[in-house]
Amino acid sequence: MKKYFLLAFMIVFCSSLFGLDNDYFKKNKNIDILYVNSPEGLRVRDSASLNSKKIETLYDRMVVKVISIGDEAVIDGIKSNWVQILLPVETLNRGKNIYGWVFGGYLTDKLPAFSTEKWTDADLQRYLSRFPWVCGRDCREFAVDGNYHYTFLEAAGCGSGSYSASIKNKTITVYVSYEAIEYKGPVQKEIYEIISINEDSMILNIDGKEATLLPAFTNGCFSSYLYEDKIPEFALPAMNALRYSFVTSMINSLPSGNKKDRWHNLIKMGIRLDDSEYINEYNKIWNAK
Repeated sequence: MKKYFLLAFMIVFCSSLFGLDNDYFKKNKNIDILYVNSPEGLRVRDSASLNSKKIETLYDRMVVKVISIGDEAVIDGIKSNWVQILLPVETLNRGKNIYGWVFGGYLTDKLPAFSTEKWTDADLQRYLSRFPWVCGRDCREFAVDGNYHYTFLEAAGCGSGSYSASIKNKTITVYVSYEAIEYKGPVQKEIYEIISINEDSMILNIDGKEATLLPAFTNGCFSSYLYEDKIPEFALPAMNALRYSFVTSMINSLPSGNKKDRWHNLIKMGIRLDDSEYINEYNKIWNAK
């Protein structure tokens, strides 16, 4: 009897570690958004098959706009469904809805509280690489492969190099050359102390001063493209931040411009904001499809 109880407990426990199973998708037909539930990321494919082409990789806790529920599959021992999702920036840039497929076993409908308690160095590196960060006119991009790029926005200053991150020491170590021509100048070592990590911001000690880093799209160099019909390639990494639940307050506080003009593109991209007037407009478009 104890063995059966233990087995049942382990099945429930292991299921709770993952996302949504096939029973969830049988019971829930009208799903608008879900969240990525995979610290290592989640692959998006061009069709509902492990043999299909990988389009991109989503980060943990990203929001996905659900279009349809596909066939059941068993992947990594999890029985769930393939889920068709909207690809937001591609949809805006191509002027039509562009879709991809992800496995529902690594999605969730309830986003847990953000925590760094069990993070490894790899988790910290993935966090840093989700999108570029700005502090004033400084823009820093920490790529997932360890490359680092610095830009002084609206000016010619820039730098390139590499970085490593330590969650134990709470530091980011950067090796960077600020030489403008092919970054062939002397390499400088810079160590940034991590003061705090939040889902939507981080505070670093840089050169003895506290610096609050925010998602780069909040800077006018990037947010201005939310009014345009197309987002240029250099601004694409900054738009990754739009795919997180924390962006509502940031979008509403963006400087200048008619917010309804901005809403037009955000609704096209299937981005849901916590604003009743916005949701009314959002539902007019997406409930009609």
